[in-house]
Amino acid sequence: MMFAGAFFLRVSTGRVAAPFANLTWLWLLGLLMLSGGLFIGSVFKGDVVRCLVLTAQYCFAYLLVPLVLLRRPEEEVIRLIKCGILGMVAMCLLGAIVYWAGHYSTERVQMALVTGNRRLQGFAGNPNGMAVLTVMAMPLVWLLLLSKQMRPWVALLCMTLLITGVILTSSNTGLYSMIAAALIFFGGRRNFKTLIIIALLGSAALTLGQNYLPATFQTRVLSAVNSGDLSSAGTFEGRQELNKEALEMADENLLIGLGADQYRHASRHGLPVHNLYLLLLNEGGGLSLLGYLVLLAVPVLTGIAGYRTRYGKLVLLTIFTTVVTFANALMAMPHTYGRCWFLFVFLAVSPALVGQGVINPRFFPSTTQRRGMRNTLPPLES
Repeated sequence: MMFAGAFFLRVSTGRVAAPFANLTWLWLLGLLMLSGGLFIGSVFKGDVVRCLVLTAQYCFAYLLVPLVLLRRPEEEVIRLIKCGILGMVAMCLLGAIVYWAGHYSTERVQMALVTGNRRLQGFAGNPNGMAVLTVMAMPLVWLLLLSKQMRPWVALLCMTLLITGVILTSSNTGLYSMIAAALIFFGGRRNFKTLIIIALLGSAALTLGQNYLPATFQTRVLSAVNSGDLSSAGTFEGRQELNKEALEMADENLLIGLGADQYRHASRHGLPVHNLYLLLLNEGGGLSLLGYLVLLAVPVLTGIAGYRTRYGKLVLLTIFTTVVTFANALMAMPHTYGRCWFLFVFLAVSPALVGQGVINPRFFPSTTQRRGMRNTLPPLES
């Protein structure tokens, strides 16, 4: 309701702009391909009514939300990024308080910050989703810190609570995503000293502090890390079985898919495969999968367009880290039409779309500028 209200407020005041500037056409093409593949499959094999509902949800999350968030002045962009970070930090803090107070719920009908098996899920609805959203907030902290928009002690406090949140989720996906995000971001900046410090601190925490970590984290995550046996990593084997089935079914659904939300009816397990790429390939065919890949590529292309501007390299690295983290998490998630899933990608790309300000990209250099840019790209600043 708040997103819808903000959208109508922007429309009424004439402040709505093409969300991705000159790349908006490519974003709309990707969304059209995504929904078009699902619609074609639903007409021939599935349920058109369900397709309309699913398409409306995707359009709200991938069209209306960016119209609300993107193409704002620099001050508003920074404020929105801080709101996104503080929202996740507050959720982690609240979840940690509830977790250590011993409150949890085994009732599905009851909203619970902590699940019955002692895993933090916050308001995301599931622990893996909570972990992914928490990790996606981390590059935004690094962006504000390095662009001098956040004080070091505030950034340290935010990172401490975010890391605590990931640990309390006891999510293998979250832990590996956090490691990958740190490697991509600080490796891209060639800041190997920071990587070494992070590796040493992480190794010390996982070895010397094992007894102080949550019991669920030790069972679900550390047992797999210590033994090297992925079969002990939560529901890994079950998800792999669903992936194998989806790959076997993909040959029959490559051109015309099963239709929106129809995979569960065709599966012998009666469940949707927890891999968005395979799910879209089966439900919407190759057209839907290609469309979603276009949606993942547009934010990165937007960052590349502003690469040579002040802080442009830092913004591009933040976008790339966030998108890769999200793209990797999609291999363990079904449909992602919830407003929260792409939210941090929009926040990461928003500095690359402001006008005049601290971060001031130009969407596409002129022909003369492009000639001058060849083979002259400077290394990332340390």
